[in-house]
This record gives sequence, structure tokens and C-alpha cells, in this order.
Amino acid sequence: MKVFANIKFAFLALSLVMVLGGCRSMQLPDKPALLDSAAFMNLWDAYRHCQAGADVDTMRGDMQQLTRVALSQEQPARDLPFPLPDFVKRVVARPVPRLAADPKAMAASCALATGQVALRAERLDLATDMFKAVLQNHPQPEYAYYVDQARIGLEQVDRVVQFAQHNGISAPVVIPVSSASALRTGAPVLSED
Repeated sequence: MKVFANIKFAFLALSLVMVLGGCRSMQLPDKPALLDSAAFMNLWDAYRHCQAGADVDTMRGDMQQLTRVALSQEQPARDLPFPLPDFVKRVVARPVPRLAADPKAMAASCALATGQVALRAERLDLATDMFKAVLQNHPQPEYAYYVDQARIGLEQVDRVVQFAQHNGISAPVVIPVSSASALRTGAPVLSED
């Protein structure tokens, strides 16, 4: 009886592998858009522009462009017409072509840079939005660094707000400092007008 149960289990396992292998060959809806080299260079230019930027509104536009491309590159297996467990969706999904740079990581990095520039420009609402966007759009473990940096950015915003409330300042003033200690910690230096 135990031998029959083992044979039955092996048959079911082999059947599952064959079914999943057959599912890999089916056409999935909404296949991701592939980036040609010109489109990737435009994406790379937006990323570099964002990293070197000083105008938060332009940087936010760069971040939104990067986010749109990153979302278009995600695997469409989650949109199957029938429900499947996540591990099965990963198995049956068509492999996504790999790029030299991850558009989703580029979008996260741009959002962090935009948040820091917005913080220095006293645009606390925009800084908060940028840091929260990283937390919401990058829950996967491979983006843990960006999530940690976003949390640090939100803590910086909270410290600026608390400082302003504690000292009765209506709007906090953030002064960029070129000293090595301030650059090393990344903390803004506050001052009263």
C-alpha cells in the first residue's frame, strides 16, 4: 500500500510539472514592452538628469517617467484570466528580458534624490511624497536599500517638522551645509530666520 502511495505521489508531481511546463508556452496577455537601445538611452538620460538635478519639479517629472517605464517592464503574470498562487505565476510567467540597469531601481533612486532636494528646498510635502512612493512601490527584498533610505528621509522630514514646532517657527528653514560631518550624516542643518 505504501508503494502505491509513493507511485501515486510521483505521478501527480510529474503531471504537475508537465502542466506547468505547458502553461509556460501559452501566450500571456499584455506582454511587457521591450526597450530598444534608443528608449533605454532616453531612460538613462532621465535618470542622470534626475541625479544631477536641482529643480524638484523637473526631478519629479523624471521620477514619474522612470516609474512609468518600470511599471511597463513588470511581468504580466499577475493579470492572468484565472487565479493562481503567486509561486505558480512566477513559474508560468514568460521571462522578462534583463537590462544592464533596473528601471525600478532607477526610479527609486531618483525618488530618493528628489526627496532630498525637496527637503533642502523646504518642500516637505513633496519630500514626504517621494519617500512614501519608494516605500509603496518597492516592497520587494531586492529594493531594501532604497526602502531604508526612504525611511531615513521620512525621519529627517519628521525632525524638521518637530524642530519647527518646538521653536515656534511657521516654516522650517533648511540650510545646506558643506561641512564634512553634515555631508557624512546626510542630516539637514536647521536655523531660525
